Amino acid sequence: MKGFLKNRLDYIYLLMCILNYALIFFIGAIVTISIQRIIDIARARSFMDMLDYLPGDGLTNFIFSMICFFVLLFIMIIPRMRKLNGKEIIIYYAFEICLCLLIIKNTYFTSNVILLLVMADAMTYTPSNKYRILILVVLFVLYMGAIRDFISPFYSVASFENFTSIYSSQTIAVLLGTKNTLVSLNIVAFMLYLFFLVQDKIEENQRFISLNKQLQEANKQLRDYADISEKMGETKERNRLAREIHDTLGHTLTGISVGLEACQVILDKDRDMAKQQLKLLSENARRGLDDVRRSVDKLKPDALERYTLKEALDILMFDFQKMTDVSIRYMCHIPSLELEQDEQEVVYRIVQEGITNAVRHGHASVIYVTIAKEGNTLILIIEDNGKGCKDIKKGFGLNHMQDRIDLLHGDIRFYGQNGFTIIAEIPIRQGE
Repeated sequence: MKGFLKNRLDYIYLLMCILNYALIFFIGAIVTISIQRIIDIARARSFMDMLDYLPGDGLTNFIFSMICFFVLLFIMIIPRMRKLNGKEIIIYYAFEICLCLLIIKNTYFTSNVILLLVMADAMTYTPSNKYRILILVVLFVLYMGAIRDFISPFYSVASFENFTSIYSSQTIAVLLGTKNTLVSLNIVAFMLYLFFLVQDKIEENQRFISLNKQLQEANKQLRDYADISEKMGETKERNRLAREIHDTLGHTLTGISVGLEACQVILDKDRDMAKQQLKLLSENARRGLDDVRRSVDKLKPDALERYTLKEALDILMFDFQKMTDVSIRYMCHIPSLELEQDEQEVVYRIVQEGITNAVRHGHASVIYVTIAKEGNTLILIIEDNGKGCKDIKKGFGLNHMQDRIDLLHGDIRFYGQNGFTIIAEIPIRQGE
């Protein structure tokens, strides 16, 4: 029962069912007892003279009325269990109305308030206004037409008062008073049901209005967030392009600058060696230009497009040594540098920026690059024998190193005593 009693309307509806049950039971019991009493006191002849037709068996009508009532209660569960479509609604309420008319007929048109149950049902569970209005119009017509005073000129029927006429005036008053009280209570319960139904609809509309306002505010916030996100995306992309171009151009131009200085020294001594050096510088300039183009197109460095990370690092450091005449001592303690794409790019760019800064700012002649792994953390160390920096102030390059590491939730530290040292710790997702 608790599964169907979800709100105050359900409780009032249950009260209406109980009152209708009491009324039907009362009328059926009084009619059955009265007919038996008429037979017992041998007043059947005088009783029949009062009626225009012969009423059926009171007990049979009583039992049939109760069966119809319980069947009606059972099918009233259907709209509370699932939503009905158009054709199902018509069939459902047609069946309910037929059961109500049978109950009214078998209770001798004493009361038509059983139709109020169907009205309450229709107003609450009919989803379409078109069907709701149609059903309510039909029910109202039947409700008015099922009044005994209205139907008696067209259809012969005994009244409840006929069956109580055999009792004393005091008993008749009690019986009629009880019947009228039950009818009135049914009507009051129905009016109460209508009151709370209207109140619930008003509250529901207010909730819809409130939710609509909240939705509009949420939509406005989403639009604001979308604008902010777009601006953040633009800023992030500008920073990414700045990092890529700085790393690529800075590395390439540093190598070319140092290489050209070397060419000036050896040009007069060995023209062939100078030409070879210039050819090498030209190739590196083209590679740097390709890297810039790929950075603009949101691609990873050209070397990582064509080679593994280990091969790309070997080529990077070999070419840089040839351009700058700097000695790079590289040790990798990991058998295979198989990392995720974003992890590979961060490692490559930090090594590129680290060896470039060692020459550009530290004027180093020897650079040490070490890669190791501890647990799920890759450790990258870049050291040089340059002039170092006791008071480290992060410039564009160091800040972008920090940004790249932060994107991977890693850690990077810089030390300027005895040359310059970079130690980066990068959490890796797949390991070796």
